[in-house]
Amino acid sequence: MTALKPEHLENVLQVLTWVDVELKRYPAGFLKTHGSRNLVLANAYIPKNAKGSGTAYSPAFIAEKRSASILVTVPSTITPTTEILGKGYLHQTLFTYLLTDAKAPNSPLALERWKTLASGSAALESESTKRLVALSNQREGLFKLLWEPFEVAELSALAKADAQLKQRIALVQSFLHTLDSQFDQAFWATVATIPESQRTVCLNDLSDLHSADQLKADPEIQDDLRAIEKKWGLKVLWEPGSEAPPMPARVRLEYAYFTDKKLPQFKQFVHLVREELEQYPDEIVTKIKVKNIYILDVFTFRDVKLAGQSFSWLPQVSFGYGINTFDPSKSTSRDFYRRTIHHEIFHLIDSRFSVEGGPVYGANWENLNEAGFLYKIGKLGPSAPNPITFYKDNTNRPGFAEPYGMNVATDDRATLYARLMTEDQAFFAKLATDKILKAKTEKMLAFFQFLMKDLGIPISSPFYTKLERIKGIVPL
Repeated sequence: MTALKPEHLENVLQVLTWVDVELKRYPAGFLKTHGSRNLVLANAYIPKNAKGSGTAYSPAFIAEKRSASILVTVPSTITPTTEILGKGYLHQTLFTYLLTDAKAPNSPLALERWKTLASGSAALESESTKRLVALSNQREGLFKLLWEPFEVAELSALAKADAQLKQRIALVQSFLHTLDSQFDQAFWATVATIPESQRTVCLNDLSDLHSADQLKADPEIQDDLRAIEKKWGLKVLWEPGSEAPPMPARVRLEYAYFTDKKLPQFKQFVHLVREELEQYPDEIVTKIKVKNIYILDVFTFRDVKLAGQSFSWLPQVSFGYGINTFDPSKSTSRDFYRRTIHHEIFHLIDSRFSVEGGPVYGANWENLNEAGFLYKIGKLGPSAPNPITFYKDNTNRPGFAEPYGMNVATDDRATLYARLMTEDQAFFAKLATDKILKAKTEKMLAFFQFLMKDLGIPISSPFYTKLERIKGIVPL
């Protein structure tokens, strides 16, 4: 194990804060009777039988029954996903700890008996459902799922048609009830209730079956939608009642699709999307393999209205736009949303094609910034700056197309790319005096030159014709 250091203190406090919250969800007195005596905190754990230097567990919890302990990783860097993953591992590890006393062959959770209740996944359609079933086939995995209300809702729906899954859930809950009678149905109902702060809320009136009839009947709208879907091989989701956009964290999401009340706004945005997306070469489009575009009216995540979001973490990527504030009569609004369209596309391109050693990858990009500069995402923990304060403190810092690009390197690149693709004249003028921004722009153009060669894209394609024209205009 690697010991903690003073510089890890803030991360220790973060980990302990949410560990405390999760442990308090258990019935009163249960962990004192059946849980471990110790939580052992370290920066990293590496198994003795690891080959070479080994790989540290992070984030992780490890059951150590012999010393009545649970080993807790406090990583050097905490990312937004650390807490989400860590909470699940905590519950899973606590159950591993409990299972050491359930080894008798006649135990309802004896491993050999449990294996006979496994569910098959070959007939399942979605990757998400297959993941749930595979995890629920493990005793610890099923227990972990029972603490996540979103997962419980899906499990309950699956169990209606899967008798073995239903039996596995009953066995785990019955086992816990034998340890502590407080694990009753009322307890599990409470655990399965989605908190208001984590709910996905549709603001459309779904009882109004004719709210989008005019949008469906408008030939220009439908022509644009068909053109986008054919070009990109995807599905545009826009109709009230369509699924919610898949957000990266379990926090409150409010969304609404368009109705006839905003037909002109929707119509002009769809056409704008078509114009901007038609520029991209098929060689890039087919490699990204986008599944869906979500065109939303209201798109509010963590109480912040979003204009765009790329979903690059999905098995098949998607992206979405929230255009509640789109005003086609104003050039500033049209320009902003044109940039937003390309901003989200670049996130997907960046994720798919940027590779180690490439012009915009890692240090090749980040080292262009002024010495000592750290993106906001690099400043986590209790002392992390408020976004407004952070941007204000860096108002005159060179090297950024927009203050939002100071958030993280991926947004830095996406904001620059969007200004480039929309041929923003103020951005072009800034390149004459901002050496860092100029160097980043050169890296961006070099990235697309490598992409052209790697994918065999003709330089005569409209996309590269545009880039060549830009190179002739900007002072590089």
